[in-house]
Amino acid sequence: MRIEVIDGKHGIVKVRVDSEDDLWLLSLLVSRGDLVKSVTSRDVSMGEEKRRIPMILTISVEKLEFQAFTNRLRIHGIVVDGPERFGVKGSHHTISVGIGDEITLYKGVWSPKLLDEFLKLVRPIKLILVAVDFDEYSIALVQSQGMKIVDEKTISLPISGEGFEEAKERELKELARRIVEAVKRFGINTVVIASPGSIKNELKNYVEELYQNIHVYIDTVANGGYAGLQELLNRDIVRRILRDVAISEAGEMLSEFDYLLAKDINRVAYGLESIELAVAMGAIEKLAIVDDMLSSFDDTKDRVEKILRIAAEKNAKIVIVPSDTPPGQRIRMLGGAIAILRYSVELDKIE
Repeated sequence: MRIEVIDGKHGIVKVRVDSEDDLWLLSLLVSRGDLVKSVTSRDVSMGEEKRRIPMILTISVEKLEFQAFTNRLRIHGIVVDGPERFGVKGSHHTISVGIGDEITLYKGVWSPKLLDEFLKLVRPIKLILVAVDFDEYSIALVQSQGMKIVDEKTISLPISGEGFEEAKERELKELARRIVEAVKRFGINTVVIASPGSIKNELKNYVEELYQNIHVYIDTVANGGYAGLQELLNRDIVRRILRDVAISEAGEMLSEFDYLLAKDINRVAYGLESIELAVAMGAIEKLAIVDDMLSSFDDTKDRVEKILRIAAEKNAKIVIVPSDTPPGQRIRMLGGAIAILRYSVELDKIE
């Protein structure tokens, strides 16, 4: 998904949908009462016949229809702006959003910090990519501003025979050292290594020997260097890594939650009622919420959005957890949301 912030203060963003995952994210982002502007089409009377005419409409959202594994998100609402000559204002309309479509979203109440949290689900914030073959390698830092090459080199290996394996090992160990150096320099613990053949597996082993506090993913590309990085950026592995990161963070938060539940129960909260009290006090340090709490189009979603907005403004760490994962299922059993508090609060005594 590509998001262009038009007015962060008032929550006006332009969104382009690039994948089915983006449709899921957009379904979490759009709420009842938001305004959505898009190119759409509508049946209008033209004399004695009706024609379906393309037009730009803005609707006030009333409900959404989205199911996983489909390629459309249907946004239902009331038209608040459109071509005067067709007399469509005040009527019901459905904007159908698919892959490749663009919409402009106007949120009545929004938080730039909360938008940043959603952007983390859309694209990698910090990630090291490596593309290597027998001729060259490139190391790149990928973050929300884009991709930046931080190291690259042409490799000279003997064509075959005596000295080839020794030279390959020497080059890969040096590359592993440079990867770990980049990881430490940018404070990143996730790396994707891609190559033709088995080079990536050997390099992964060398990297993990040098530095244990790292998550290394591997993938296959046709080339090393810049061309390999471009190929890697178009792969699903990047989105999979972001999902894995959310699951891992939720698992770590659950471990801390369980510890505090036994040692200091007043440092945790779970379920919407307790979390609403804690967030109003600015007491939440970390917050995990399952994604289907934002999928409903009812009072629950409104309450969750308010919690997220306040928590983001108070600099709480927020994790939105896929509900079909073990951490997501556990958090759902705890009311769909858990929080680690900055200090002890006896929430059951607050009226």
